Amino acid sequence: MFSSIRVRLTLWYLLVFGSLLVAFSLYLYSLVSNDMHRRFDWSLQRTAQSMANYFSEFGDRSDVQEEARETISSLKEGRESAAIFREGQLLAANNDDVVAAVTSTRVLDVSGPDRKPAFATDLNKRLVVLPFQYKGVNYMSAVLEPLDKLEGEIEHIRKLFLFGFSAVLLLAAAGGFVLAQKSLKPMVTISGQAERISAKNLNERLKVTNPDDELGRLAGVFNALLSRLDTSFRVMREFMADASHELRTPLTIIHGEAQVSLSKKHSENEYRESLTIIQDQAKRMASIVSDMLALARADAGEQRLSMEDLYLNDLVAESCHAAQALATQKCIQLTCEPSEDFVFHGNEELLRRMIVNLVDNAIRYTPAGGSVSVKLACEPSYTRFVVSDTGIGIPAECIERVFDRFYRVGDPRTRTNGGSGLGLSIVKLAAESHRGSVDVISEPEHGSTFTVTLSL
Repeated sequence: MFSSIRVRLTLWYLLVFGSLLVAFSLYLYSLVSNDMHRRFDWSLQRTAQSMANYFSEFGDRSDVQEEARETISSLKEGRESAAIFREGQLLAANNDDVVAAVTSTRVLDVSGPDRKPAFATDLNKRLVVLPFQYKGVNYMSAVLEPLDKLEGEIEHIRKLFLFGFSAVLLLAAAGGFVLAQKSLKPMVTISGQAERISAKNLNERLKVTNPDDELGRLAGVFNALLSRLDTSFRVMREFMADASHELRTPLTIIHGEAQVSLSKKHSENEYRESLTIIQDQAKRMASIVSDMLALARADAGEQRLSMEDLYLNDLVAESCHAAQALATQKCIQLTCEPSEDFVFHGNEELLRRMIVNLVDNAIRYTPAGGSVSVKLACEPSYTRFVVSDTGIGIPAECIERVFDRFYRVGDPRTRTNGGSGLGLSIVKLAAESHRGSVDVISEPEHGSTFTVTLSL
């Protein structure tokens, strides 16, 4: 039961509301109780004052005891017990209880001629003693009244408070439960919609009734997550399809060459040709798997690069020298303009693959008679590596996707220019791994320019 958010919210609401209600009830009860006791004391004091005033009106009489008895008898029939004292000696009383209360509380000992009333409580009875003077003599009027009526009224009020508190708490529990249910209804709806979404229908989105409240923002975040998951699943499916296709071609060639070689006896040269083809296709597969592994590690955040100081200009010159044979074979003019010697802190293997991939791409997609230019410039805070060619170029609508894995301009299954479609993905990975970026400017039939900017 306590696993339900609705129940927990209701309980928390009851706890907070109940605590506040208890504190307010106790405070209000204390105010009412104190006020009733204060009014009770004030009533006793007025009675004692009336007795003192009445006694003072009989100034012409010589018998003060008779005056005291007549003063006490003048009180209206009530629950009070009254007495009058002169210099601490009893003159008259209508009840022994008041005398016993005065004696037991010793209130006469603490009462002086300052005419301030003194209050005391004795056996659930309230006593007041009021000092006054008559003809230069100190007198005291005492009034005693039971507290049972007052306590009964306070007890009645206390029961009303308890009954009211229980009723209000029950109403608050019902209201809190309904309020929690209504507040969580959008969440229940969102939960039901989310349960119907799987890998097969990631294109569906949660319906947002109020995008500005907390649940609306939560649904918006969840929809954004679904969009990212949908994109990731789509890229993964395309990646798997393209990877399967890329690996199937060399495997088919290897399998075919092996079957032909095993079908009958061949000459040594024919066996060598078959083994050469198998070796080339195996190298192609190894390159594809290596690139896929590097990209997968980068996606998983496990790409740990060992950085070291190196001469980037020497790395560019070596890569251009290695690509010169391919450029000469295609009758392409390859020019390399490395900068002066400068030390760069990075991963040599990844930087070499980046340079080789860019230069190799430029040569592959440049027709015979064209040219490829490689430049390296060093600035105070960054270095810029630029590869330009006069090749076939890239259509404007394809530029944003050229760094996607296995993406090829035009028919993605074309093998005319070779390659696996992972080269530019490796270039982007290398640039970003060195706190840099890569940009491309291209125009169909006029060539392309790839610019890699690396922070120093």
